[in-house]
Amino acid sequence: MNHVPLGRSGVKVSPLCLGTMNFGPQTTEADSFAIMDQALELGVQFFDTADVYGWVPSEGVTEQIVSRWFAQGGGRRESVVLATNVFGTMEREGKPDPNLSRGLSARKIVLQCEASLKRLQTDWIDLYQMHHIDRPCPFDEIW
Repeated sequence: MNHVPLGRSGVKVSPLCLGTMNFGPQTTEADSFAIMDQALELGVQFFDTADVYGWVPSEGVTEQIVSRWFAQGGGRRESVVLATNVFGTMEREGKPDPNLSRGLSARKIVLQCEASLKRLQTDWIDLYQMHHIDRPCPFDEIW
């Protein structure tokens, strides 16, 4: 598979990206592992997830599935260019927190990046993306 530059960076990625949105709610962990193994075998090493995937508020179910796949070793983490997203509501049910609701405040971005790193059990995220635009938040704060 020919790999292409990720944007203007020097990082090379497969032209296809494996989306993991349904890992957990629609796809069992075992099937998710098999899909990730097959993707890597076929040269697809660009994986995308998000803090809200898994659809259980504040738990990051899909990121946790990806982390358990990484934990199997075999160079999985080192082989994958990992993208995750921030924006959606991550507040715990029954515990409203305006800084964990939808948005892209600097505080939310930092808190959720740290939370994603913990859920993914990794020291780095290769591409951290805004899942949506937060029009009320000033761009200079987001950047």
